[in-house]
Amino acid sequence: MVVSMKNYKGRFFYIVTALLIVCGSFFPVSKEKAGASAVGTVKVSGMLNVRSGPGTKYSIIQSGGTNVTLSNGLKITITGVYGNWYHIKLKHNGKTVKGYVKKSYVKTQAGGVHTKVYGRVAANSVKLRTNASTKSSACKVDKKAVTVKKAKKVRILSETLVKNTKWLQVSVTYSSQKCKGYILSKHIELICKKGLPAVCKSTSKVTLKKTAGGSAAVTVGGKKVSLSKGKQITVLKTKTVSGKRYLYVKLTSGKTKVKGYLPDKYVFLQIVKDEKSSKKQTTSENKGSTLNLTDAQYVNKLISDGFPSSYTSGLLALHKKYPNWKFVPYKTGLAWNTVIQNENVVGLNLLPVSKSLDWKSFAEGAYNWKTDSFIPYDGSTWVTASEKAVKYYMDPRNFLDERGIFQYESLEYHADFHTQAGVEKILKNTPMYNRNYSYTDETGATKSRKYSETFITAASKSGVSPYHLASRAKQEVVISATLMSSSVSGRVAGYEGIYNFYNIGANNSTVSGGAIANGLNWAKGGSSSSKTYMRPWTSPYKSIVGGASYIGKAYINAGQNTLYLQKFNVTSKNRYWHQYMANIEAPNSEATKTYTAYGTDKNDMSLVFSIPVYNSMPANACPVPSGGKNPNNYLKTLSVANHAFTSKFVLGDDGSKVYKVSIKNSVTSIKINASAVSSSATVTGAGTKKPAVGTTTYTVKVKAQNGSVRKYKIQVTRKSS
Repeated sequence: MVVSMKNYKGRFFYIVTALLIVCGSFFPVSKEKAGASAVGTVKVSGMLNVRSGPGTKYSIIQSGGTNVTLSNGLKITITGVYGNWYHIKLKHNGKTVKGYVKKSYVKTQAGGVHTKVYGRVAANSVKLRTNASTKSSACKVDKKAVTVKKAKKVRILSETLVKNTKWLQVSVTYSSQKCKGYILSKHIELICKKGLPAVCKSTSKVTLKKTAGGSAAVTVGGKKVSLSKGKQITVLKTKTVSGKRYLYVKLTSGKTKVKGYLPDKYVFLQIVKDEKSSKKQTTSENKGSTLNLTDAQYVNKLISDGFPSSYTSGLLALHKKYPNWKFVPYKTGLAWNTVIQNENVVGLNLLPVSKSLDWKSFAEGAYNWKTDSFIPYDGSTWVTASEKAVKYYMDPRNFLDERGIFQYESLEYHADFHTQAGVEKILKNTPMYNRNYSYTDETGATKSRKYSETFITAASKSGVSPYHLASRAKQEVVISATLMSSSVSGRVAGYEGIYNFYNIGANNSTVSGGAIANGLNWAKGGSSSSKTYMRPWTSPYKSIVGGASYIGKAYINAGQNTLYLQKFNVTSKNRYWHQYMANIEAPNSEATKTYTAYGTDKNDMSLVFSIPVYNSMPANACPVPSGGKNPNNYLKTLSVANHAFTSKFVLGDDGSKVYKVSIKNSVTSIKINASAVSSSATVTGAGTKKPAVGTTTYTVKVKAQNGSVRKYKIQVTRKSS
């Protein structure tokens, strides 16, 4: 067959063109996509179970008919994060195995992995491209090419190496729309803060240099520091020299920590998938997701859910910082003034007598006007809170911040993120911190356990958060870093060998023994039903574990499932009573301990907060009590020197009487003596007087610190000659 040269040339062009189209581009590209995983090292004293899901409730995965367990020091690949769990993959008996392990048992460079990494554009203006190529088209919004200006913040999704040049896939907001595309890495300056975990991806050893683009190597003991593939490093900053980007990193060489520069193409960030957020995003599209709502839309949602508009500013600020948190209105159906009236009962809500006057109640039974002293309702220092204090602590709007909000957190036990290490954080600076105690079990054997371990056991048996249990015990029985209340000493007379770590049953009392004796009497138990809570509590173990069951059954499982509701019972059951603690400040102070115990893990947790809402609330949050002035304007003593009243003055007289005295004509002057009950009050009208013949009325005035005045009248009759 003869083919003309003309036809041959046409066919050759056609064939080459077809091959290029099949390959996907006229420009052959070699790609290596990385950064979608991280490297971790197992750190465990025994063996680490690999589970089928992110939680201990999931089964241990099997390979070849046996459970997959990991030994200390084993390297694993982390592909995702779900709360306190890593999604991992590894080779096990020659097969690739995937599963979940707890984060606390895996060590990574820079202390963790990142699901979000950010950078800023270093060039004056760069195009966002649809593919990792300078010849690919630009991404478009409303038919306009997306250009990203200098200093614009972008989120880095992944890194791709194309012909020895690194590209970053980024997400950026442009004209109020989220866009994804590619930018050359040399145009992006990483936001490293304390350091970003990364891994070396070089196929051969690469030398760490002293300067960016320089030739001098970093040395240790006279030897150059070289990195192999898989070496974990921490990126501290970026630097561009002659159009090439270098990363300033730190790593461990042998046992020595060193710093230096590596070419950008050899270093890939450990960016993994946030599976919890991804799952939420996937399922939220048809469930009214709040993740993509504007501020105005989110506020409208809060109002439609049932929150008053006065709640929204605080909740919006929390939502912007913690988008995974959920806020649910607990609609009490109760009028605000009715609630305050029922909670403002003498002896129901207590606080320390050391608080300023504005915090303390002057109501009858709460304050002794004759002695200018507050009446104790627990020991000698706990007195009744004022109505103003009750309003302040009961108004949720005063505590809609990232700390105070925890008094509205649901208190169920979550094994995924409640850890023994977290309990230890709560117990820090107490006699229970990292400490063991010994006790005798039911078989007569002597055992030793850590307090933190016991709180975890108590949580698993009762369904109550161990952080809540530990903080409650700390609140009730810890006096200092080295001393605890006698209620957990086991040495109180009449209650030897009895413990009460939560002070359950320690009702307000001024009788002999006080609240501690009442609590120990309860812990001693005796009825058949008491066995449900492991009473009598003859050891710390029984008290902590059994008491947790009581708290779970009597409070959390009965609807009082927040710190707030346990103090202020506005549920339909035993309303205004069955309130766990008398200390009005307890929910707020325990919220601080819970907030601290969660640490940074709370940022990614899907926590639920049940926040009370009342009818006819004040327009603004009730103010915090401050200062205060004493209203006591009573007289402690009243007399006329050397002359008796016809009706004796008695301490506590309110000034409604007229005190009469008769003197001889020869008496030309008298002295009125008067003193106030309160040292802060002032007395006027006393002193030397010269009554005329006949009847003269003198008025003694007592002006209290708050300005109120009480008058006492003395009628002096001087006889005629």
